[in-house]
Amino acid sequence: MAREMNLTAEQIYEKEFNVDLKGYTPEEVDDFLDQVIEDYQAYDEKIEEFGQALIRYEEKIKELQSQIIALTNENSNLNKQLGTSMAGANSDMVDILKRIARLEQAVFNKE
Repeated sequence: MAREMNLTAEQIYEKEFNVDLKGYTPEEVDDFLDQVIEDYQAYDEKIEEFGQALIRYEEKIKELQSQIIALTNENSNLNKQLGTSMAGANSDMVDILKRIARLEQAVFNKE
């Protein structure tokens, strides 16, 4: 889970430290903060990139789900058509077989 960031890149950039006699070297602190800022900026860019990718993938999922629904309906309709045409084809086949049987009887019983 994402958690809120304590600092932004701007806050880090604008941060000023008090310098006393035994304090840190300002150049060293600035160099370190520059690295932190770069990391934050890269992190923000990655978050934006991933967010855009997520949106694209969610849109693609919706598109594919609608295609699945359309193809399922088309498949169902084709199966219904196949079932009715097969029933008609089966009755046609039965009629043809009966005719062949009658012809065979007529031919072979006469000889």
